Amino acid sequence: RAVPSTWGDFQVGLLQGSLPQIPTTLLNSVIAVVRLADDLYPGRSTGVTVRSVATSVGMMNLLFCWFGGLPMCHGAGGLAGQHRFGARTNLSIIVLGAIKLLLGVSMSGLFLQMFRYFPQGILAALLAV
Repeated sequence: RAVPSTWGDFQVGLLQGSLPQIPTTLLNSVIAVVRLADDLYPGRSTGVTVRSVATSVGMMNLLFCWFGGLPMCHGAGGLAGQHRFGARTNLSIIVLGAIKLLLGVSMSGLFLQMFRYFPQGILAALLAV
């Protein structure tokens, strides 16, 4: 049974959830990404600017929220990890995405079978994190 949201629920979510997230999002997923790209690739014109990254994060979240997507960001940790494991061009991200798509399409039945053996409490905790 669905529980209707009230204006008070919206205010609590805005004041306790959304507003405190703004500095973290700006620092980690925008400013840190731009600075890290400059540090990792000095002298290379990456085209990564605060405006382009902020626009990308904003558009990603505005578009995918209508399809049930969770809030997303680029995150400096992802860029650092990809660089550490050898990624140096955009091709690495395309290959990673293609591999994930292929795994999802070709092995989704196997993954569903595996999830039947997981305790539901563990799966619920994974969804909540």
